[in-house]
Amino acid sequence: PGTHKFDQLPHQDTHAASNLLSRGQEIQVEVNEADAVDIELQPGQMSLHHVKIVHGSEANPSPITRMGFAIRYIPTYVRQVGPRTSAVLVRGVDEYQHFDGEPRPAGPFDPAAIQAQQEAVTRVNAILYDGVA
Repeated sequence: PGTHKFDQLPHQDTHAASNLLSRGQEIQVEVNEADAVDIELQPGQMSLHHVKIVHGSEANPSPITRMGFAIRYIPTYVRQVGPRTSAVLVRGVDEYQHFDGEPRPAGPFDPAAIQAQQEAVTRVNAILYDGVA
């Protein structure tokens, strides 16, 4: 409890196949398991948490793939460190233009929107894996 109040903790890349994160990142600090709070989810349930909460889980024993989904709401004055990426403006006016705007899909499975999403993923992956051995 309270780990969301810390500065960003140091991480190491493990590239573990059982880890959902892009490089299998794990924090490099000792965790007092006595302070941890177990939250057991039932099949089909999900958890929501602050991006800085120290969290983790055991490997998924189910044949159904576990998924991770991240949404980050940021003010328009925030900018990407490193190469430019894209974002969706959810409200207001972007006076800063630090991100390329994502196109609004013309409809379900819009080919242009799918192409734009694939290009966005490619740009983000280049940033996530930059300098990774």
